[in-house]
Amino acid sequence: MVFDLHNDLMTAVPAEKRTRALASCAGVRGILLAVWTSEIVPTEAGFARYASAEAPFFTATAVEDLGAVATDDYRRFLRRYSPLYASLTWNGKNRLAGGCGCEEPLSDEGVRAVRIMEEEGIALDLAHLSDTAFFDALGRTGRLLVTHTASRALADHPRNLTDEMAMRVAEAGGIIGVAAVPNFLDASLSYGENCTRAAYLKHIAHLSDVVGTEHVAIGTDFFGAGYFPEGMSDYSDFPALASDMERAGFGRQDIENIFYGNAERFFRIRQGAENE
Repeated sequence: MVFDLHNDLMTAVPAEKRTRALASCAGVRGILLAVWTSEIVPTEAGFARYASAEAPFFTATAVEDLGAVATDDYRRFLRRYSPLYASLTWNGKNRLAGGCGCEEPLSDEGVRAVRIMEEEGIALDLAHLSDTAFFDALGRTGRLLVTHTASRALADHPRNLTDEMAMRVAEAGGIIGVAAVPNFLDASLSYGENCTRAAYLKHIAHLSDVVGTEHVAIGTDFFGAGYFPEGMSDYSDFPALASDMERAGFGRQDIENIFYGNAERFFRIRQGAENE
């Protein structure tokens, strides 16, 4: 059973990849589908909520790159579409903050957007922020997480979290989703080069040591990234990952918490709610 914190909107995925991904979803409890606004719907009029009629599990929408939405009325936008979380940027700078690769803090408009998210009860996803903006955002909201990342201590990639960053997320009560993206897991890899499921497990294990298993989750990006670790390419590989984790010393409850329990508690989703 898996609750995945981050995937791109499935309607944007090529049909063959979409079919293969859906076919692997037996045992999936939930997938949070992020509308990547800068690429898919650069205007508010293009943004649409998505709930897959094909998938027999709970799905909900999120927003990746709120700053790319062509609106100044964030409150109205967020109330209208009710995302479970929103991130402020993708890579690079926008009007809300510096994203990965652009060391800028939150702008005044970004501070206002975060305040509105806090008031509306929408979690702030710190993924894709620059380090400067990441630390600037801390303390501005009580509802934060990082949906798809890995450990910078193991792989020095700017999309990954340092141990200090991870600890600050945990101290705020947040959770960290580990992404199945090869060059997040091994920064020596060029695009198209691969690693194995063992690398994915190493990042789960390291983050669990740093922040505790109650703050680690799954954030694969299966519908967004171009390729994945060998043995960690779709949801059918999670039973094998669970076996690897047991051999590595993870208890059954810890595995369940990482796979779905922590995410469900964070979003206050009751077991069985998807069938009501």
